[in-house]
Amino acid sequence: MGQPVKLSGELVSDARNIAEVSQRSIAGQIEYWASIGKSLEPLLRGDRALALCQAGATRPLSELIAEVDSEVGRKRVHDYLEQLPYPHYKPVDGRPGILCLLRDSLCRQRIAIH
Repeated sequence: MGQPVKLSGELVSDARNIAEVSQRSIAGQIEYWASIGKSLEPLLRGDRALALCQAGATRPLSELIAEVDSEVGRKRVHDYLEQLPYPHYKPVDGRPGILCLLRDSLCRQRIAIH
């Protein structure tokens, strides 16, 4: 049996946005998130759980989604990808559909994307 609960407008907004994509109801999305949290909580050390809670409280999901296709969002993706191990791929200026494959910081090879 359901139980009414007060939820922040921000959480409901985030759930609404994700629920549309995941084909769940808003309540179903929140229940899904709760089940993930319930499953993970015993695996997290107290300090990690606190760090995740603090990090999640600083930026709402709706704000992050809105930022994806912006200069800040593209820089965040670029910085993240630069931290990953090789190979890396870079677009070739003036050549749509052509990428430069970087096997390491010195080895470069052009490849076509179809």
